Amino acid sequence: MAGGPLAGRRAVVTGGGRGIGRAVALHLAGLGADVAVLARTREQVDRVAREVGARGVRGIGVSADLSTSAACRTGMTAARESLGGIDMLVNNAGWTLTTPFLEESEDYWRRVIDINLWGAVFCTRVALEWMVEHGGGVIVNVASDAGRVGTGGEAVYSAAKGGVIALTRSLAREMASRHVRINCVCPGPTETEVLAENRADPAHASRIERMVRLIPMRRVAQPEEIAEVVAFFCSDASRYITGQVLSVSGGLTMV
Repeated sequence: MAGGPLAGRRAVVTGGGRGIGRAVALHLAGLGADVAVLARTREQVDRVAREVGARGVRGIGVSADLSTSAACRTGMTAARESLGGIDMLVNNAGWTLTTPFLEESEDYWRRVIDINLWGAVFCTRVALEWMVEHGGGVIVNVASDAGRVGTGGEAVYSAAKGGVIALTRSLAREMASRHVRINCVCPGPTETEVLAENRADPAHASRIERMVRLIPMRRVAQPEEIAEVVAFFCSDASRYITGQVLSVSGGLTMV
């Protein structure tokens, strides 16, 4: 077992196949945690699980479509059984497109809400059942600044992430006496595969350039910078912190 401040602890990271989720999984592993990665694409979760294992801890890959209650319970149960328990849950799974509200279908809205809000609710339920029975734990929800201030072209996504923020605060109050801390990280624009794809698309490139100019630090975040904040909330350094929402956005959002 690797040493480190999280040695011996067991983490589940949803949406861990790439981007921020992958960075979180690898950072927690580097701090000594065993990590189960949940995402829909088998190839991605297996690759990240191998990268986690290369850090001297257990890496588990679980393929699951985290948009339904049944799939979340199956995936979370598989992760818990493989790890032997869940000390930390990072709800990172998310998905959206940037499109005008009046051009979006109800099916699209439902999928955005299912993945971004319901997925977090369902995975949290499974984790809390174990944590409460076994003396506590930590949950970190990865939402978005869109959920705090709104974003044009992402209305329903913003609503779903706003729901994740409210879920964080409400459950933090309810679960504090059960020794479960729950906090929320809201990334601003981050250098992920999705951003790279959008930057290569002329329809989105100019919007991204304008967005970067609005960031006081004049750059987007690196996934590792988000992962470091998630790790802080997972660690004992934040042992007296719960129910908090922290933007990591280079100053783009100051609330």
